[in-house]
Amino acid sequence: MTKQPSAKSSENSRLLVTALHVIALGLLGLHLYVRTLPPTPDPIPAPESAETAWWGLWPITYLPMWAVATGVIAVIASIFSYWLIELRRPQNNAKQTPDAARSIQSVLWVLSIVLFAAFFLFPIVHTRWGDAFILTKGIAFPDPTLRLTRSWQAPLDVALHSEVWLWFHEPFGWKDAMPVYRLLSPLAGALYLLAALALSRHPLLAPAWLPYGLLTTLGLMQLFFGYVENYSFAAAGVLAYLWLGLGVISGRQPLWLAATVLAVTHATHPSTIVLAPSLLYLGWLSVQRGWRNRATRNKTIGAVVLQIALPMMLVGGATFAFMEASGHGVAALLSTDRPGGGDARWFVPLFETTTRWEHYTMASWPHIRDWLNNQLLVAPIVLPSLVVAGVAWIQREKKIRRLRDWRVESGDSTVVRSLPISQSPNLQSPVSSLQSLRFLLIAAAFHLLFTFVWNPDYGGQRDWDLFSLAALPTTVLLALLLPNVLRGRALWGGVAPLIILQAWHTIAWIYQNTLPWQWPD
Repeated sequence: MTKQPSAKSSENSRLLVTALHVIALGLLGLHLYVRTLPPTPDPIPAPESAETAWWGLWPITYLPMWAVATGVIAVIASIFSYWLIELRRPQNNAKQTPDAARSIQSVLWVLSIVLFAAFFLFPIVHTRWGDAFILTKGIAFPDPTLRLTRSWQAPLDVALHSEVWLWFHEPFGWKDAMPVYRLLSPLAGALYLLAALALSRHPLLAPAWLPYGLLTTLGLMQLFFGYVENYSFAAAGVLAYLWLGLGVISGRQPLWLAATVLAVTHATHPSTIVLAPSLLYLGWLSVQRGWRNRATRNKTIGAVVLQIALPMMLVGGATFAFMEASGHGVAALLSTDRPGGGDARWFVPLFETTTRWEHYTMASWPHIRDWLNNQLLVAPIVLPSLVVAGVAWIQREKKIRRLRDWRVESGDSTVVRSLPISQSPNLQSPVSSLQSLRFLLIAAAFHLLFTFVWNPDYGGQRDWDLFSLAALPTTVLLALLLPNVLRGRALWGGVAPLIILQAWHTIAWIYQNTLPWQWPD
């Protein structure tokens, strides 16, 4: 017979669900407030316009009223239904049965097929920002000597799109590179969905609907609807790497495979190098495992170094050789195609702006506002929910630690019923769950730091996609924490309104960019 959770545990769950519902209602209120603001009269918003201040939520202004009302009703109804059931039949923390888990996986596969079809059926019209316009026209430029075929900003991504256009533009009559992006970005989306499905099967992230729902409602899903830029395959690569990284920790995947996927992702878009510290952490864990055996210590260190360094050297070396052979090698990397954009300055300036590519200083409100807007645009529910779940987990860990110490001192050997993440019931090894937490924390922290310090040449709104990939490790981290602070009905009751709201927000954004738009004269 399973024991019912204590009244205190039930009270804590209700408090946590309430906090998540407050987040959902707060974000819902902000969306509705933004709809009351004056519309943007120009194709590109002026610095003093309302859109410049609220661009992270601005897509909601494009939704028709019936769609707005549908989203509002869905969010409020999900909150109301949870409390209605909870007040009538409290304390339901039933575990998911294997048959139910298999049924959910089948549903997720069907949803993935529907999403993949949607990538092709609802292509966006995204040429309003500089690089998208340059890519669609430059790859197909009539003069071969001026045509965009290679770029160090995204070596493999630009090369792939350029080559596909060269192969197929004549037989299909393509006048620009838009059809190439409408073909390849959904294929990158298929890889992303496969990685999301793989993550949903990881025991540490159970139930499966949680990571899948969080990941497939992120704003960066727009990258797969025919998006014209260099980040679609990078997004799929980052998510695949996170899945493999968790697999390395649980002993299910080899370290060299995770390193290889990350190396290829670097070659797709070099900004993903910010994930290198998390790979080094995986290497450190591998060294620690082999260090226990004195006879193999030296071999272990060498093998781990080789598993990380060799894929990086091979993929990196092949990328440099390919770019050099294509006539866009190291000389271009150090001159016309240098990192840092138009002014070759990497970071947001500390005290003053000196070029037209710098829009604010590090501690200024416009910079902080742009950073917050990027979070709202790409992953509106993730960081607020992560704060709530993180605080709940820390408090729970402290409580369990005090109780464990007391039982050691008193000689009581009974098992603590409410386990912390360090003894997660979702994973067979307590050590692995803590290591997974640290791995995702490192990946999320460095990627978020990158979004804050790197200078967006076009400004935060136009360079949203450059910073969008940081939502992936933070989202997987949230999916790891939530099942360890909430169970059963409380989990779906707390998270469902947030996922519905994020899906509604992302649909509004995709809809906005499917509307016809012309580059201003």
